[in-house]
Formats: sequence, C-alpha cells, structure tokens
Amino acid sequence: MTTSSPRPEDLADAFFTVAHGLKRTVNARFQHTGLSLARLRVLFQLIDRPCRMGELSTCVDVAPRTMTSTIEGMERDGLVVRQPDPADGRATIVSITDAGRRSYTEGVRLQARAVADLFDALDAEARSALLETLERLEKINAAAGEVPSPG
Repeated sequence: MTTSSPRPEDLADAFFTVAHGLKRTVNARFQHTGLSLARLRVLFQLIDRPCRMGELSTCVDVAPRTMTSTIEGMERDGLVVRQPDPADGRATIVSITDAGRRSYTEGVRLQARAVADLFDALDAEARSALLETLERLEKINAAAGEVPSPG
C-alpha cells in the first residue's frame, strides 16, 4: 500500500494554521500586559539602541503608517519615547523607556512559555526533525529571493 505525498498547498495550509494559532496564543497571553507580538518586535529592535521610525518599519516589516500608529500607542503606554533626529529634522528617533524594558522582559518570558507549551508536546527527535526541515525551507526560500532571511 502506498501513501500519497501531501500536496504543497496542504503543507502550507497546515504550516500557516499552526503559525497563526501560535501567534493568537502568544497575543492572548500578552493581553493583560498591553503587549502584542508586534509591540514585542519593536521593543526587541530598540533594546540595544534607538532607531529611526523608517528603520523600525523596515525591520518589523510593516508599512510606515502602521509603525507610526504602533509607536503612538506605545508612547501613550510609556514604553517608548520619540524625539527629532538631530542629524535630520524630518526623521524621528524612537527609544525604549525603563517601562518598555520591563515590558520586554515580561513579554519574552510569556512568549517563551507559550512556545514551550506548544513544542513540549513533541519529543526531542520530532523537534530536531522540525527544526531541520524549517531551516532547509528557510534556505530554499532565501535562495529563491522571495523573502530575505531574518538572520
């Protein structure tokens, strides 16, 4: 008896379903903190140094208007501060605040727990196989030039 190989469309659908479910789970765990995955990604970019708004938009892969809205909300919540770029008056520099650093630390902890809850259901062999497969797919995708590799 032979089994047919899953169609690429079915694999992609399963992958997106799991990824979207993980994103929803992490965001649900963030709910009481005022964070989201998007905000955590912004804080990650700011943890070591201030950034221009345009650079943040590119790093987080969102439209400039979306980044502006995100930063406005984060500034209202005391997570970041904005100031004019002294080198270019048209640009804005965003910096993380102490409250933003505390939120980032808590967000990383909550994200790690949510991720562990999902992947702890797999044994070590299955996790290793999944990682190997995802790394291969990332290299193939990056080589195709469709989406730049994040790392």
